[in-house]
Amino acid sequence: MKYSIFTCCLLAASLTAASCSDFLTEDPKGQLTPETFFKTQSDLDQSVDALYSLVQDLQCNSNSMIVKCQGDDVTSTTGTNKAAYLSADAFEPPTDTKGISRTWSAMYSIVKAANLIIENASKVSTTQDEINIALGQAYYWRAYAYFELVRVFGPVPINLNNDASNTKASPNSVEEVYNQIVKDLIAAEQCNLPAKYTVSKRSIDGQNIWVSAQAVKATLAAVYLNMAGYPLNKTENYALAAAKAKEVIDGVEAGTYDQALLADWNKVYSYGMNHHNETILGIDYNSTPGGWSNQDSQISSCHQFTTIDGGWGDFLAERHFWKNFPDGARKDAVYAKQIYASGNTVDWWATTDGEAYTKNEDGTTNAVISDFRPMFVGFTVNDNAGSPAVDDYDYTKPFWGGMCVNKRHQLIRYSEVLCWYAEATARAGQDLAAAKAALKQVRARAYADQTKVAEVDAMSADQLAEAAYTEHGYEVAGNVLGMVTRRDDEFRMNRLKEAHDFRAGEQDEVLVPAGTLTHSVDAQGNPFTYTLKADVKMKENMPVTVAWKDAESIYQMYPPTEVEQNPNLKR
Repeated sequence: MKYSIFTCCLLAASLTAASCSDFLTEDPKGQLTPETFFKTQSDLDQSVDALYSLVQDLQCNSNSMIVKCQGDDVTSTTGTNKAAYLSADAFEPPTDTKGISRTWSAMYSIVKAANLIIENASKVSTTQDEINIALGQAYYWRAYAYFELVRVFGPVPINLNNDASNTKASPNSVEEVYNQIVKDLIAAEQCNLPAKYTVSKRSIDGQNIWVSAQAVKATLAAVYLNMAGYPLNKTENYALAAAKAKEVIDGVEAGTYDQALLADWNKVYSYGMNHHNETILGIDYNSTPGGWSNQDSQISSCHQFTTIDGGWGDFLAERHFWKNFPDGARKDAVYAKQIYASGNTVDWWATTDGEAYTKNEDGTTNAVISDFRPMFVGFTVNDNAGSPAVDDYDYTKPFWGGMCVNKRHQLIRYSEVLCWYAEATARAGQDLAAAKAALKQVRARAYADQTKVAEVDAMSADQLAEAAYTEHGYEVAGNVLGMVTRRDDEFRMNRLKEAHDFRAGEQDEVLVPAGTLTHSVDAQGNPFTYTLKADVKMKENMPVTVAWKDAESIYQMYPPTEVEQNPNLKR
């Protein structure tokens, strides 16, 4: 076992170069090489483990999620180390390039690891089924990496063979990148991956960890949906997206795939139910001996206020998105109903004196929660004697303020596939009855007002498409780890300018109306209630001051270190 762990780690380390431009700069003497390594089933398993270690490492680090701040569901703090987050939030070129550098290097490391498996898996002495499973993982994650890259940077170089000539490659067009993504996903589909894994590390607690057949189909649906929108606008792909999403739904209804909507939305992000069958694709953090990595998810800290529990404040809730979010079980699971402070629960808009919110010249305020905004709790866990509580999150109990927790990151959920199917079907002008049934499933679980479920029946195709698009945004609100985030939705529909214009505007909407009963604590921490004397109106902390510049505002610049090494890396 020690040797197995060592070789797996060594292979992983040999694949994690910091940039796309140093594919083959290492001196191979004393290292494992494809010619000497890919011999046995154990070697093949270790190569896939190394790939998953890189995928996990990507998800461990919040820097690669920074661009998601462009979406209208999340914002960030104004902390001194938040320059990269703030520039993304304000649609400005970054002064701190850690986000774009991390995204680039992590994705191309995944690409390189996948290439090694694709090139060498067939050399291994094992069954064809095992070779196909390994190839399916490699094709899938290479496609995933390029799907992320093309939505962040636009044109990027395509590396399919780790050849030294790739060090000076020119960017491929967005269409070429998308065509390669589809080609890889179809190749993964043709590997006939299992719908259900039972072997350790491929499965945990009865749920798939490795990419499954339905995960490939769901991803194809998302990719086709994106190709139908900005910037390609290949609207004929709406029908393709609907067809792939329908294959997943049909498989679920036939019992081929064991996915289903959880009855209780509070269980979706629950640490007490870390593995459940609503997840189609998730990333686990396996720090046990022989596991993929000794790193854990940091996202529990990234979503928490710095002023309450020592959180990082990387991804906070935008107020206007919270305000428009439909009431119900989903809202109560995504946002804290109230916030735990001084041993009591308070409303986020509470003040210590019951008076209207004020901010003094020295920056102090009368707010109980200085951030004065709702708090995402999808990744938050409670404290259990100094450790993360393995249970459903309870907003009335103290948070756990630690940095890392072995909490699964959900990249695709079944509810998303239902939304994608409803939207794509409506935009393609196909079977609206089936599309409406899919959207109604999502709404029935999420809404307090069940008339919002029934009203779907009367929707036109255009209304249904918009409703499904909006619904997906609610389903993934704050989930910067997802394969398709709220920012990604706005990107494909070319609506990021709307987020830009709102942030640049007056932002004078009423967030909480006067007359609302408010739960608060005074300066000494004593609880009291009061009635709002005036409407709560509040601008976001990071105003947008730069003009909209179309693609230049949407796409991120190439990492400067990469541009220095590759003179062909330019727009």
